[in-house]
Amino acid sequence: MGVTTTRHTGHAIAPTRHHDGRLARRVGASVISLALALSWLPAAEAGPGDAPLSPSPAAASARALLNGPRPTAPTTNNAGMGTADPPRQAEAAPVNALPVNAPPVSAVPVTATGAPRPATAYPSASGIDAAGNGESPAQAVATRPAPQALPIAPAAPRADAMPAAPLAPDHAEAPAPPRAAASSSQGAANQTAPDLAPNGPPVATPQSATAPVAPPALAPAHAAAMPVAPAQPPAGQTAAQSNPPPPAPAQATPAQAAIGAPAPAVAGIAGPLAPVAEAIAVQLAQPTGLGATKKETEALVAFYGARQGLPAFVDERGVNARGTAVLARLSLAEEDGLDPADYGVTKPPRGADAATLAATELRLAVAALTYARHAQSGRFDPNRISEMVTPTREIPDPAAVLATLSTVADVNGTLAAFNPPHTGYKALKAKLASLSQPKGPAQVAIPPGELLKPGDSDARVPALRARLGLPGARGDLTYDPALVTAVKAFQDSVRLKPTGVLGAATVTALNRSVSAAPSAETKADIIANMERWRWLPRDLGAYYVWVNIPEYLARIHEGDAVIHETRIVVGKKETPTPLLSQDMRYAVVNPAWNIPPSIARNEMMPLLRSDPSALQRRGIEVVRNGSGGYTFRQSPGERNALGRIKFMFPNDHSVYLHDTPSKALFERDQRAFSHGCMRVQDPLEFGEALFNIGLPGENWTAQRIGKMFGGKERYVTLKQRIPVHVVYFTTFVNAAGRLETRDDLYGINAEVKSRLGLGAAKRRMADGGTPARR
Repeated sequence: MGVTTTRHTGHAIAPTRHHDGRLARRVGASVISLALALSWLPAAEAGPGDAPLSPSPAAASARALLNGPRPTAPTTNNAGMGTADPPRQAEAAPVNALPVNAPPVSAVPVTATGAPRPATAYPSASGIDAAGNGESPAQAVATRPAPQALPIAPAAPRADAMPAAPLAPDHAEAPAPPRAAASSSQGAANQTAPDLAPNGPPVATPQSATAPVAPPALAPAHAAAMPVAPAQPPAGQTAAQSNPPPPAPAQATPAQAAIGAPAPAVAGIAGPLAPVAEAIAVQLAQPTGLGATKKETEALVAFYGARQGLPAFVDERGVNARGTAVLARLSLAEEDGLDPADYGVTKPPRGADAATLAATELRLAVAALTYARHAQSGRFDPNRISEMVTPTREIPDPAAVLATLSTVADVNGTLAAFNPPHTGYKALKAKLASLSQPKGPAQVAIPPGELLKPGDSDARVPALRARLGLPGARGDLTYDPALVTAVKAFQDSVRLKPTGVLGAATVTALNRSVSAAPSAETKADIIANMERWRWLPRDLGAYYVWVNIPEYLARIHEGDAVIHETRIVVGKKETPTPLLSQDMRYAVVNPAWNIPPSIARNEMMPLLRSDPSALQRRGIEVVRNGSGGYTFRQSPGERNALGRIKFMFPNDHSVYLHDTPSKALFERDQRAFSHGCMRVQDPLEFGEALFNIGLPGENWTAQRIGKMFGGKERYVTLKQRIPVHVVYFTTFVNAAGRLETRDDLYGINAEVKSRLGLGAAKRRMADGGTPARR
C-alpha cells in the first residue's frame, strides 16, 4: 500500500495493520457475498425438470466464512508514545480467517493437546522477555507461537459454479527465509571478544522485518468444529500432484532453543565422543541443577545445540588440554580476591563413562561462565546494598564467553583477562599477594596521647623517629625541627593538612601504614575494595573525573595521570552521595537553586516558622506552583547555595558538582556536610581544566570563567562529554606505593565484606541474599 494523506490536514500517514485488516475484510466479504449469490443461480442449459439446486462446496465455504466470527484486530508491539500493547495470548486463528486454497488438512501435522508446539521465531520489539526481567528473550521466543493459519480443503470442480474468491488476509506474510541464514547471522553477532562482550541479549528483529516462522499446527478444537471432506484432485492430476506434502517444520536456531527443550540430535557426531555428546544433550534437557543463571543456561543450551553436543573441555579419556587450562585459572582465583570454592570442579576418574564425562563438561562450562561473570562484574548486584549504590557494571555475555573459550589458544589468559584492567585494581592485587610473603622487622605502632607540637617533649618521640626512619640519640624526647619536617611530609602524603602537629588523625594514619603482620581485616578490606573495582566500566575514558567519597577528593585524570585535584564536601550519612558513572555534558554559570521538596519540608518550613524574615535574608523566594502548592527558589548570587557555577552530569539521583559560599568547611579533614551533591573547593581551576577538555581549542582560563559570574544563568555545553565516576574506595595504593585506608563513612565497605563472608563477617550472599536497603 502507498502513503495515505488525510483530507483535512494533508499530512501523510502510514497505513497500519489494523486499518489494512478492516479494509481487507470488507473487500473479502463483498467478493464472497457475490460468489455465494451466483452459486445458487441455475445453469443456462437447465430445464424445468431439473432437481432443486444445492450449494456448491465453494458456496458452503463462503457461507461458513460469512457466518463465522470476525477476525480480531491485530495487536502491535509498537504503539505510539513509547508504549506497547501487551502480548496477545497464544491462540489458533479462527477457521473462517483462512484462504480457501490452502493445503488439505491431511497434509498438516496436528499438535496434540498439552504437547509442546514447535519453537517459532517470533521477534520481540525489545530486549525484555515476557516476564519483563531483562534476560535474554530466547525462552519467550521458543514458547510464543505465531498466529495460526488453518487450511481448508479446496472444493471439487463444478461446471455451474464460479470459484469462490479467497478472503483477503489481515496482512501479507512474506515467505520465510532459510533457517540457516538466520542462524549464521545470529551466531556472528555472538562471536564477541571477552573484553568487548555485550551486556545484554542481541537486539531483536523488528516486527516489520521478515522473520522465519515454523509451519503452523492445526488446533484440535478448530479441527473438530469444522470437519472438511478430503479434497478431490482436478482432472488430469493425481492426488500426489494436487496435494504435495508440506515442507518440513523449520528448526529453531540455537539461541531460540528453550530451556528444558528436547535434546538436540547428535546423529552427526561419530566416533568415541558420540556417547558423550548424546549424554550432554540428555543432561541439557533438564538443566535446572547446573547452578547457572537463566541467561547462562540458555547460552549453554544454544552452544551445545549448535555443536550437536560435541564437548569442548573433555574427550573420551577425561579433561582435555582446554579443560585443563580452565581448571588452572580457577585454581588461581584467590590471586584476584575470588573464592576458589565457587568454581570447584572434580576431575572424572580414569575410565569414566559417558554420563560422568558429560557432567564434567557441563560443570567446567558453568564454572568458566561463573568465573567470567564474577571477575568482570562482581559477585552480587551492588544495588542490594542501597538504592544509592548504582554503578555501571558490564556483565559479560555468556554466549560470547563460551564461543571464545572454545576457540581461543590461551584459555587461561583469556579467563584471567575478565578481571578489571585498571591500574588501581592491579596495585591492590599486588598488595594482596604481598600479604603472604615473609615480612621484615615489625615496626612499632605509635601510642595515642596528647597533641604533640614542635618543641614539646614526649615519650613517644623515639618511636616516632623510628617509624619515620630518622636517627636520634636514645633518651632524646624532644620533638625537634627535623622530626617536625618528616611528620609534615607524611601528613601531606596521606592528604592530611601538613601542620607538623601530631594529633589523633596523624597517629591513626601512621599506625595504618605499619608493615607489621597484617590482620585478617586488612586482607578482607583489600578484597572488598577489589570487588568494587569490578563495578566500574572497563574503559574509564581518555579523560575522566574521579570522585572518591571516603577521600573527600575529586581528581581530573588523563589516563592514569592526575591533571587536577581539589577538595570536596560530600553527603552526610543521612543524605549520602550516590555511587554512579555518568557523562558530564554541560555547566551552568550563575545557577538558581530550586530547592528540593525534602529540604523545603525539613529545613525551610521550620526556619520560616521560627523567623519569617530568614528566607528573605538568604535570597530565597516562595513561589506558588501550578498545583496550588509552594516551591522555594534561591536566585543566582553570592548567597546562592550552589555558588557561582555547577557542573552537570545528568543522573537518576539529581546530584552534581558545584561551587559553594561555605568555604570554611574545606579546612576540615572530614567533610560530609551536604545533601548528596559534591561541593568543589576551587571551581574556577576545576572548570578551566574541564572546559579545555570538553571544549578543545577554545583556551579557557579561570579568569575567563570568573568574568561570566553575575547576572542571569548561562549554559556552557561541552562538545566532548567527560565521564564522571563517583566511587567508594576505603583501601587503595597511593602514588608512593603505600597502602592507605579511609573511614567507612557510609558502611558500604562493611556491607561488601559481610556479603562476601570476609574478615569478621559471618554471612555470605554472593549471587543472592536478601537486599539490605538503607
